[in-house]
Amino acid sequence: MRILFVNPNEIKHIEYSDYAMGGYIRPYFSPALGMLISMTPEHHIAEYIDEIIGEQIDFRKRYDLVAITTTWTIQAQRAYQIADGFAKHGVPCIIGGNHASLCIEEASRYGSVASGMAENMWLQILEDAGRRSLRPVYDAADFPDVTGCAWFDYRKIKKALDNTGTSIDPLNALSRNMRPFPILTSRGCPHTCKMCVTPEIYHKKYFAIDPRLLEEQLAVAEKLFKPFMYMFIDEYFGHDPLHTSACLEKFRNAGVKYGVQVTPNLLCDGDLARELAESGCVVASIGLESLDTAVLDEDFGKGEPSVREGMELNDRNIEATYMAAIGKCREAKLPFMLFWLINPVRNSIEDMERIVEFSKRSGAVLSSLNFAVPLPGTKFFLEQQRKGNILSYDWSRYNTFNILLKPSNGISAEEFQKAMHDNFIKLYPLTGIPAHLIGEASFSIEVMPYIVTSVAVRLEYLKKMVENTFPFSLSLPFMPK
Repeated sequence: MRILFVNPNEIKHIEYSDYAMGGYIRPYFSPALGMLISMTPEHHIAEYIDEIIGEQIDFRKRYDLVAITTTWTIQAQRAYQIADGFAKHGVPCIIGGNHASLCIEEASRYGSVASGMAENMWLQILEDAGRRSLRPVYDAADFPDVTGCAWFDYRKIKKALDNTGTSIDPLNALSRNMRPFPILTSRGCPHTCKMCVTPEIYHKKYFAIDPRLLEEQLAVAEKLFKPFMYMFIDEYFGHDPLHTSACLEKFRNAGVKYGVQVTPNLLCDGDLARELAESGCVVASIGLESLDTAVLDEDFGKGEPSVREGMELNDRNIEATYMAAIGKCREAKLPFMLFWLINPVRNSIEDMERIVEFSKRSGAVLSSLNFAVPLPGTKFFLEQQRKGNILSYDWSRYNTFNILLKPSNGISAEEFQKAMHDNFIKLYPLTGIPAHLIGEASFSIEVMPYIVTSVAVRLEYLKKMVENTFPFSLSLPFMPK
């Protein structure tokens, strides 16, 4: 069979550009589709199209099966459009990913649905597609339990990319090559945070990859792709310290650069920051999320506190606690980014300003303010829906820069949205790039995408200032009109 794997773009409803809001740091290929390609037997012909970097779908081309991911809810509407487009030509589609997995009834209106972990259902899906008899729904609960960690077969992924034959403009081609290259050491997460889709998909399962297999993957990736940097895409990186150390040793031996997402509690505990810095990590993304313990506990429902036992978590010392994790990075000369979540139901504008000031003091390479997104199927979504706090069910608005929850402190959604943008810009003053972005520990080719993002935010803001002052549109390089 000829199989097309599609990573849909979003239908944008945001006034700031994809470049300014971190478009450069999306992964080289969709990890979800990369796993499916890796599990696809060699006798099938696989093609991969990534709309996010401008690759175009030819709906007239004949395929036996089209596999579409909805890793993010914001991709769902475009995914359904793609499925409809192929349906008009009689091509069957299977829709999977987090959103489709948790919104089966909705997604099944547009094609067959693969819900949950796909490892033990994918071969059955291919067999049924070959007989032109796809089931309406494939539910992981109806298949044997997954007991191991799937991994990327980079040879098959490279072949799928080469098979596609679609062309993209030079700027987008450069954009792809500047994106971190996905790799993983584990899948799943043992925690049950209310905001996260992972507990609903994995049900607290956690699988670690054999470090020897990681070493083999690195060797193949270096031979076929020569990535400028890797990105660990583990749902919960560093859960097992011994396993983590063994994996980091493989990266140290390979002499490659990478980035990682990590929680502050793991940085506070032991020498993880030093291990990361010494094994080639060029940026650690730290999910601090909030300076308000009520938000962390009651709203986001963290599976465990964001700090280890013995480090008291309360409004009086939470900043000091986070600074302890940051201090570990600074001691190790490990560049880091901070990610924050704003819940309009609970947070105030003053809370945003407090986060901005904390971020400026921290010395982070980048800091990012994000709205809490009530992802369908999560406990957070159901709770906010029950309370009548959800402002929109338009999935194309479900990114972290659109306000989706009703402010409860008398401020309108429009005012709160504007305050969010204004505070985001405070993290990127027009007066210049902060010194820590070009310091000795930070300045490297691997950190360049983050510096580009920092500059792009300033250019975007300057562009909008001019457009608001004068009655004409200003064109700037890399910015959509």
